[in-house]
Amino acid sequence: ADGTSPSHAAYAVGYESVPQFTREYRRLFGAPPARDTEQARRRTSAAA
Repeated sequence: ADGTSPSHAAYAVGYESVPQFTREYRRLFGAPPARDTEQARRRTSAAA
């Protein structure tokens, strides 16, 4: 999780449907991908 947008991440790993990626991500990790991308952004800006 490097702060990449959920849509960019979805396409990068082979999904053609962002909503499908979001559903699968939520099922696997218990939260939408936006939560993790926001946390990554905060960590990155705090380290700068």
